[in-house]
Amino acid sequence: MEETKQEFHYVSSSIMVSVLRGILVGIVVGLVVSLFRLFIGHSFEGLVHLYHLARQDLFVLFAIVAGYIILTLVLSWLTGKEPAVRGSGIPQVEGELKGLMDSNWWSILWRKFIGGILAISSGLMLGREGPSIQLGAMTAKGLANRLQLAPLETRILIASGAAAGLSAAFNAPIAGLLFVVEEVYRHFSRLVWITTLTASLVANAVSLWIFGLTPVLQMPIELPVLALNQYWILILMGSLLGLAGYHYQRVILSMSRVYQGIGRFLKLSPRFYPLVPFSLIIPVGLIWPELLGGGHELVMHLPQAPYSFGMLILFLLIRFALSMLSYGSGLPGGIFLPILALGSVLGLLIGTGLTALGLVAVEDLPLFIVLGMAGYFGAISKAPLTGIILVTEMVGDMHHLMPLGLVTLSAYIVMDLLNGAPIYEAMLERILPDHMAETSKATFIEIPVSAKISGRRVTDLNLPEGVLITGQINHGRSEIVHGQTILYLGNTIHLVVRTHQIDAVKSLLLD
Repeated sequence: MEETKQEFHYVSSSIMVSVLRGILVGIVVGLVVSLFRLFIGHSFEGLVHLYHLARQDLFVLFAIVAGYIILTLVLSWLTGKEPAVRGSGIPQVEGELKGLMDSNWWSILWRKFIGGILAISSGLMLGREGPSIQLGAMTAKGLANRLQLAPLETRILIASGAAAGLSAAFNAPIAGLLFVVEEVYRHFSRLVWITTLTASLVANAVSLWIFGLTPVLQMPIELPVLALNQYWILILMGSLLGLAGYHYQRVILSMSRVYQGIGRFLKLSPRFYPLVPFSLIIPVGLIWPELLGGGHELVMHLPQAPYSFGMLILFLLIRFALSMLSYGSGLPGGIFLPILALGSVLGLLIGTGLTALGLVAVEDLPLFIVLGMAGYFGAISKAPLTGIILVTEMVGDMHHLMPLGLVTLSAYIVMDLLNGAPIYEAMLERILPDHMAETSKATFIEIPVSAKISGRRVTDLNLPEGVLITGQINHGRSEIVHGQTILYLGNTIHLVVRTHQIDAVKSLLLD
C-alpha cells in the first residue's frame, strides 16, 4: 500500500505539471509517429512505381515476389520475438490501461516501428493508425519510466501517448482525445483529459510541421449539402452501415479459425501465413494499384473517377477479403484506415443506388463517401463520437456534423441491437491469457461519480473485495469518505484497487 499512498500527490498536482508532461509526450510521440508515417509513405510510393514497371518487365515482377518472401521471413522473426507487435496494437494498449498487461515498451517500440513500416508499405490492406497508437503509448510509457512516475501517472501518460499517436497519424487531435476517452479509458477524468489534449495538440503540430496543413483526406471538390426533407435517407443509410459493420466484426473475429483451416489445407506454418495475402495482392497491384495499401489512395480516387455500380461492388469485395486476410495473418498493421476505405466504398454504393432511384442527385455522391466512412467506423468501433470527429478532421470540412451525426448514430444503434461489441475490446478478450494473475499490484485510480451511483452511500456500493474508496473531490476540495458518505453527481472519487480489477471496478461504477 505504500506505493498507493505515493500516488496521492498527483491528485493535487497543478494543471501546469499536466500540461508540461503533455507537451513532452506530444513532441516525442509526434516525432516518432511522423517518422513512421514518412517512411511508410515513401516506401509505398516506391512499391506502386515497381508495380507499374512490373507490367512491362517480368524481372521486376520476380523481384516483387522475392521481396515478399524476404519480408515474410523478417516479419516472422520480429513478431515471433514479441507477440504484442502483431496486429493493430490498440487491444494491447487497452489491456495495459486496464491493468491486464504489462508490456516491455522498448521491445515493442522498435519492433513495431520497423515491422509496421515493412508490413504497411508492402501494399497489404493494413492501416498505420493502430500501430501509431501503440507506438505513441509505448513511447509515453518509456518517458514515464525515465521520469520514474507512479502507476497512476504512468497510465495517464500511456493514454496521452495513444491519443498523440492517432493525432500525428491522421492530423486529428480532437479525435485522438475522444478515442482515448470513448474507446480506451472509458471515462472523462481531469487527470486524463488535460494531459491527453495537450499531447494530442502538440503531436498534431509536429505532424503539421512535417507534412503541411492539408487534411489527410481532403476531398478534391466541395461537399454538397442535403435538404432537410432528405434526412430520412441518412437514417436508412446508417442502418445499412450498421448491418454491414456487424458482419465485418463477425468475419474479422473469426480470421484465426480461417487461417487455421488454410494452414491445414496448405500445410503452412503460422509463421508463413503472410504469404497468403502477399500472393493475392500481386494481381491486384498489377491491375488496380489504387486499391493497394490502407485505402488512402482509393478514398481520394472515388470522388473523381466515374466507377460503375458493378466496379464498386468488385472493389468492395476485393478490399474486404484482402483486408481480412492481411490483418488475420498477424502482421503489424491496423484496421482504422481499411475500415474507412470500406466505408467510403459502401457509402458511394448506397449513394449510387439512391441516385438510380432518383432520391439524390449525382452531385451529392461525394458526401456519401464521407458519410459512409463515419457510419461504418462508428458502428464497428462502437465509438460514434470518435467516428464523427475523426472523419470531420481528416476531411477538413465542419459543415456536415449533423448528417454525420445522424448516420453514425443510426449505425451505432443497429450495431448495438445486434449485440455487436466494440471491436478492439473483443480483440483484447481473444489475446488475453486464459488465467489472469491475482498477484497484481495495488494502485490508485480516479473515477467521476456517475448517475449510476449518485445519491448512494459508500457502504451501499457492492465493491469487489479489497477495493477501497479513500476520498472524493467535491467542488475542488478533497474530502475523506466513510461508510455513510453520500456520493454526488459530478464529484470525483479516489479508489485503491489491484491492477487486474481496474476494468471491473469501472464497469461497476460508471454508466
